[in-house]
Amino acid sequence: MKTRTRRSALLAGALSAALVAISAFGAAAQDGGTAKVRVLHASPDAPAVDIYADGALVLENVAFGVASSYLEVPAGPHQFQVVATGTMPADGAVIDATIDLAADTMTTVAATNNLESIEAQVIADAPAPVADAVQVRVGHLSADTPAVDIAPDGGEEIVQGLAYPTVTDYLTIPEGQLDVELRPAGAVDGWVALNPGGVLLANGHSYSIFAIGSLDEGTVRLLTLIDAVAPPAMAKVRVLHASPDAPAVDVYADGAAVLTNVPFGVISDYLEVPAGDHLIQVVAAGADPADGAVIEATLSFAADTMTTVAATNAVAAIEAQVLADAPAPMKGKAQVRVVHFSADAPAVDIAPDGAKVKKAIIKELAYPNATEYLALPAGAYDLEIRAAGAAETAFDIDEVTLDAGTSYTVFAIGSLADGTFTVLPVVDATLAAE
Repeated sequence: MKTRTRRSALLAGALSAALVAISAFGAAAQDGGTAKVRVLHASPDAPAVDIYADGALVLENVAFGVASSYLEVPAGPHQFQVVATGTMPADGAVIDATIDLAADTMTTVAATNNLESIEAQVIADAPAPVADAVQVRVGHLSADTPAVDIAPDGGEEIVQGLAYPTVTDYLTIPEGQLDVELRPAGAVDGWVALNPGGVLLANGHSYSIFAIGSLDEGTVRLLTLIDAVAPPAMAKVRVLHASPDAPAVDVYADGAAVLTNVPFGVISDYLEVPAGDHLIQVVAAGADPADGAVIEATLSFAADTMTTVAATNAVAAIEAQVLADAPAPMKGKAQVRVVHFSADAPAVDIAPDGAKVKKAIIKELAYPNATEYLALPAGAYDLEIRAAGAAETAFDIDEVTLDAGTSYTVFAIGSLADGTFTVLPVVDATLAAE
């Protein structure tokens, strides 16, 4: 992968004026998809420049060592012209190149080498950031600096023999401070190792570190660009109001209302939230959490998990139950679990209607516990709930139809004492359509 740039200037601040570029690119937009391109000024003795794309000014007054943000452009060939700031391409461009940008690609175009020998480097960017590591590559864009080995300060080389204008592949390293040392590759006379500084690298980021400047002028330094950031890891959370005598509630997450006016017996759809810790507050509908919440808890949700948070028990003793959901729907069968969220109900058995005690499919399920998911043949089920070990029916469950390829949770909620006891079947997950 090659990249030449002696004086790279990418307009980060100049993008405000450069947004004119988008209209120019947009005019050529077609159904062939889009590409992303950024520009870097890495020619150390070149003045600030203006950059034209297809005849339109897209970046203005870009100084050495500046890189633009990525611009989204229609895929296909584009003419890029680099001129001294304030001049026109018709008066002569120091760089005039047509670059073909393929759909769904990312490219860095860098102006490198001294002004009298300025040239365009076209660098393919292919970042693939991961949440738990750093991805970094190094580019040698200092035209008068010999090939170098690159190492953490005082450590072993991570890149060997990197010559201008080469760019390495992406490497995966731990996050933290990386103090970079540029060492002569092999036996090179006339100069010693350079330590142009360090960079702080964070997990979930892909970086390009470009060595720019002039060895002769003593201006070699590092320019660190963020190529891409991994999307935040997400978790799925749903909320169940299972406190039988509590009024409708609002639910807040990290100070923001996420559910409003939720009555008893209602469960939300799964909400996607960033993995990590979240302050969950439950208040009477219309109330302000600052005036006091009936439930307030900091809960941690791991990435790629599913969780049910339920408010259970009578309002005087209301409590939050956190239930890990792990549905794994099966082809040709239904999957179901049962959750006992009725605080004043005893431990129960659940059996097919009329079955003997020993035929119960769930035994001695007590508040606030849940069964594992059970695999059952798809179809309609007439079930009854009994006090654990008893033969008499305490509660008949209306016929429940369980579909193949679907995972269910059946919640037993409410109060025996006030006659609000009921069951709430909900779908946790279904097999993706083939």
